[in-house]
Amino acid sequence: MDKIDLMDLYEKKIVKEGGHNINVPISRANGEKYSGKTYSIPLKYLYYNEQNGRIGVELSNYESLGNRLIPGHSEEYNMAIQSILVDENRVTKKDMDELKRDIANKGQADPGYVLRDGRVIDGNRRFTAKRMLEQDPLVAETQYFEAVILDDLYLQNHDDQKRIKSLELQIQFGRLDKVDYSPIDRAVDAYKTIKIKNLMSVKEYANFAGLTPSKVNNRILEAELIVKFLEFANARVDNYALAKQLDMDGPLQDMLAQYRKIKNSDKLDQILYSLFAKIIQMKSSNEEFKQGYREIVNNVIGTKNEENFIEEMEDATDIIVEALEQKEVIDDNHDLFTVLHSKPETVKALAEIKTISTNYSERAKNIKEQNMPIMLANKAISNLEAIDKDVVLGLPDSELIKLNKNLLTLKSKIDELLSEGE
Repeated sequence: MDKIDLMDLYEKKIVKEGGHNINVPISRANGEKYSGKTYSIPLKYLYYNEQNGRIGVELSNYESLGNRLIPGHSEEYNMAIQSILVDENRVTKKDMDELKRDIANKGQADPGYVLRDGRVIDGNRRFTAKRMLEQDPLVAETQYFEAVILDDLYLQNHDDQKRIKSLELQIQFGRLDKVDYSPIDRAVDAYKTIKIKNLMSVKEYANFAGLTPSKVNNRILEAELIVKFLEFANARVDNYALAKQLDMDGPLQDMLAQYRKIKNSDKLDQILYSLFAKIIQMKSSNEEFKQGYREIVNNVIGTKNEENFIEEMEDATDIIVEALEQKEVIDDNHDLFTVLHSKPETVKALAEIKTISTNYSERAKNIKEQNMPIMLANKAISNLEAIDKDVVLGLPDSELIKLNKNLLTLKSKIDELLSEGE
């Protein structure tokens, strides 16, 4: 297709007047507000934005399978993105069918946003539903996508990229309906926007997305862990979709507090590889990760048992890493598990990882339980020290009687514990 200019198509009456006037959350470069006027645009002049947060992550998986797509006015490109957004094997298919029916019955209630060249900046699900209607042989009507045309923004311009991203954040992340973005999508979006593309600061991203800076920093840390896991798994470091396939968000979230402490440690890779090996072992056997895994993360890493844990895990972890490196690149979770389950040495290594980690998690749990009385006693002392004597002296008689009764009960409990310890 020749170069598209939607405003030229409007002059030729191919693009028509829309039915809305909406408040656009960003302004033009000169500070003027956009009119908010919408246009009805034939679908063939529009295409998906590969730099959208969720689409970018999903494309990493598509391209990891050897596919290559050139963004732009190509039906092959649009169909590839549509097939990602309407995956027959995922809940998104049901959601998109419902949205398709809703738009067929009621029309497109919420306009989207597009650039002058037809790139869809906001409204991918509505655009997809319109495409599904156009492809439905039972639907005879020509389909139009209603959108504001941001006629002065170009993706090639760094400042415009920042404004486009701020629009996406304000609309997509500020909306109650957040089905498009998984936790992995959100982490990767913050990481790419702030660390890779340098489009905005943490504070700016937080402001546009309606988040606290600490939450944005957590997303960046999680994305850093995703990249390190992909390196460990011998996958492309931008194949973020692998982390989604493995449902890595929970285990990585549990690692964040420790990761902050060990980021600059000389043993960082050793610690992370031991934990990544544990995650792979859990995922390969569909093992519930929460309790035992958390005991290791919270009560082994960063303690005197950390070094022994890493040493005991080292041989099995090395076997896993070497096996994965024998394949040119790990493309998806099927590749990963095929490599791990097809060799006796890796199957044995996974079993060793489970045994070692179980031993350490049980040991950590026992130590924590042994220390619990001391922790509770320390807490009781702190609570008692927090009582202000002047406040006690000023209590009415009825309250003073209650306090004395509670203190006598507490003294009785202490005497009982002391007598048992003799």
